[in-house]
Amino acid sequence: MKSDCEIRNDIYNHIIGSELQLAVSGVVRKTKRPRNSQKEDIVVSVLANMNGQKQVATANVNIYVPDLIINDQAEEDTIRTAELCKLAESLFEVFRGDDFRASLLEQRVYEVDGADVHVINNKIEYKQINE
Repeated sequence: MKSDCEIRNDIYNHIIGSELQLAVSGVVRKTKRPRNSQKEDIVVSVLANMNGQKQVATANVNIYVPDLIINDQAEEDTIRTAELCKLAESLFEVFRGDDFRASLLEQRVYEVDGADVHVINNKIEYKQINE
């Protein structure tokens, strides 16, 4: 069975070197987004991990997209968000490793309270058969 850390590493490694990673201006992290970042950052986290012969985990891959300031008001950069949504959807639709299969369950865009940024939330289902 895989720990949260191992699952996070598998997803992180899938992102590294991809078109999505190359497209963002910031970093890919397995912990937290850098404090006060004004860049497009990617953060991987595991939400749930059900152990058993058939192991199923749910993970988030959050892509932070800074807002545009228009007339002194922060607004979603809809063009950039759409571009990154498309890259993420392609990358996460279905992917495999030596011992796992993962796929995109849901993709949503949310405004982050208290910050001039929107986040593209990619919910990933991760499956592994343990023998």
